[in-house]
Amino acid sequence: MDKSPVSLHLEKVTEDHAQMLYSHLSNPILYEYLEDEIPTLLELKQKFKFAALEKSPDNDTMTWLKWVAILPQHQFVGVVEIGIFDDAYAEIGFMTFADFQNRGYASTYCSRAIAFAFMRFNLTALHASVNEQNYASRKVVENLGFELYNVNKNAEFVKGKLSDELIYRLTFSNPN
Repeated sequence: MDKSPVSLHLEKVTEDHAQMLYSHLSNPILYEYLEDEIPTLLELKQKFKFAALEKSPDNDTMTWLKWVAILPQHQFVGVVEIGIFDDAYAEIGFMTFADFQNRGYASTYCSRAIAFAFMRFNLTALHASVNEQNYASRKVVENLGFELYNVNKNAEFVKGKLSDELIYRLTFSNPN
């Protein structure tokens, strides 16, 4: 599934990463297509504390996998997370830090995260929710083999107006 020769590795997020990543994760550019607000450092530490335990801070039944993507030069490129719910529904989310966008890193680190999650949980499908206006993220998930599965009309309020939420799905073939 790895489609890029980019050399980077994934490191499981810990509470200690919050301080190191805060300058990246507090950049307003990353929230251009999200309804979420920029977290405070304290909020980020709390989220990363839960992520290190593979637990969601707001859903007791979800396994939450979260990694930071790091280049060999010890540069942080982005974060990727996969939430796996008790009904086997799984969803991926990712953010590439501003200085590293449009270089192909997201496809590489998302591909690696997907492989880790698939091996560990034997997923049958993985979903991605993308704002219709976020063409870069749409391109990443499509390059990874996700296909448009559903459209939630006017589901998000971004940039002062309602926009559609696109639900993509990547289906894994069952080897049995």
